[in-house]
Amino acid sequence: MAIYTFVVNEFTTNCYIYKDKSSQSAVIIDPGGETQQIVKFVKKNNLKIEKIVLTHCHYDHIKDLEKILDFFPVEVIVYEDEYEQVIDNEKNLSLFLSGEECILNPQNIKWYKVKDNEEFLCGEQKIKVIHTPGHTKGSISLYIENECLFTGDTLFCGSIGRTDLPTGDIDQMDTSIQKIFSLFPEDLKFFPGHNNPCVLKKEKLHNPFVKI
Repeated sequence: MAIYTFVVNEFTTNCYIYKDKSSQSAVIIDPGGETQQIVKFVKKNNLKIEKIVLTHCHYDHIKDLEKILDFFPVEVIVYEDEYEQVIDNEKNLSLFLSGEECILNPQNIKWYKVKDNEEFLCGEQKIKVIHTPGHTKGSISLYIENECLFTGDTLFCGSIGRTDLPTGDIDQMDTSIQKIFSLFPEDLKFFPGHNNPCVLKKEKLHNPFVKI
């Protein structure tokens, strides 16, 4: 596998490019900024962007979605319960955090609304959607078998996502954390929406919010 990380915007959000190991196919996860840098990287490495995936609706993860789509007009994957928040510029926090709307033309976007445990392809690689609500009601994690997990703003190295924003829920967050640790092996590496990647075993031992 190949995972490329771009730390973007004033919130130091992680935007990822995941590349299929057997081809040049790739997906972009959480396009929160630095469009020109990402486009330059994709072209330089001859990547074929097949989909864009949103782990949740917040502005810092979707800020440059429409800009990226100008270069790569592909399907945008979002959890079925998160779509309404993504296209609402109050609920996605863009008006609150920037004073500007970040989703201007949702009708022009090819949305692909997914469910829990649904799979989609990046080249030949299956990527599985895991519904992990708590930070928002439609937050998702993305599992690539025997490789890694993208956790969005659900699980961080040493912490978890906040639950005091619209549609956040601490009880759902606790359930989602339990779900992650029940489904996946302890040696699995995960890539969060902010800060550094980590390994589940370390979080089980040292993360004060993980109660297993």
